[in-house]
Amino acid sequence: MALPGEEGLFLDFRASGKAAEEIGKLFPPPSFFTAYVDGAKIADKAGLMEALAAAFRFPAYFGGNWDALLDCLRSLPGEIPAQGYVLAVRGSGAFLSSSPKDLEDFAEIAGEARSFLKDKFKAVFVVILL
Repeated sequence: MALPGEEGLFLDFRASGKAAEEIGKLFPPPSFFTAYVDGAKIADKAGLMEALAAAFRFPAYFGGNWDALLDCLRSLPGEIPAQGYVLAVRGSGAFLSSSPKDLEDFAEIAGEARSFLKDKFKAVFVVILL
């Protein structure tokens, strides 16, 4: 059986009916840090950067671009010590719906961050679609 977060980058809870409350059981704090965002309010890259900066408490100098996002995600263990990190997206059906390219770019950056965190810190990074 896989450990929490080893299943893949994106975990789709929509079909299973799992609720946000169950995330805490699968990824219990303080071992895991879970950041919640409202996918219905994230239509494009600018909205994504703003939401992630707030949810993960990025520093004020966060540049709001893909390179800066990757840097901040890679730096999570230094800012928020945990064994793993979860991005829970409520309303995920609308998440980046107006910009498929931004969704593709986000998936690439999140995948790079996931690999880095796993290799360097043995930390998990997953995105849960609610």
